[in-house]
Amino acid sequence: MKHFPDDIEFRPVRAQLKTYRQIYNVLSMVSFVTVFTVAAMIFNAQADPDFWHGLSYIPAAWTLVYDLGVIILTPFQVRVHGWVEQSDDILIRSGAIFRNYEAVPYGRLQFVNVKQGPLQRKFDLADLTITTAGSTATISGLPTKEATRLRDDLCSRGYAKLAGL
Repeated sequence: MKHFPDDIEFRPVRAQLKTYRQIYNVLSMVSFVTVFTVAAMIFNAQADPDFWHGLSYIPAAWTLVYDLGVIILTPFQVRVHGWVEQSDDILIRSGAIFRNYEAVPYGRLQFVNVKQGPLQRKFDLADLTITTAGSTATISGLPTKEATRLRDDLCSRGYAKLAGL
């Protein structure tokens, strides 16, 4: 297998994406662990004391371990995530353990979407989703101005490539 070229300079996403994702992950962890713990406590209060009392806490423990792993992995994912605009396509890199490189040709674009939630607005972050006929690629953690500029630029390049068909 050929190695990925090292001469391509990927533009990194904002460093605030790490903080945003950590807050999101902690909120998710606390809410799910609380729900599973309360459900186990209700089950244990209604059932006879038996072997099953300890097993009813397994979903809460599993969720806690999984979310702690995601929290540990998040800074590495954010560090790798990036994109580069080339003459014929946009190349998106993501994944800390399993690397993912996506090349989206401008002529194949169907639509480009900029999405922003309330917590993302607090950190001035936006997600840019590029949709083609066969796939979807997302760049998370863009500054809002950069996301709107990139959306407009990709749309104009896509329209120019499509006009030649």
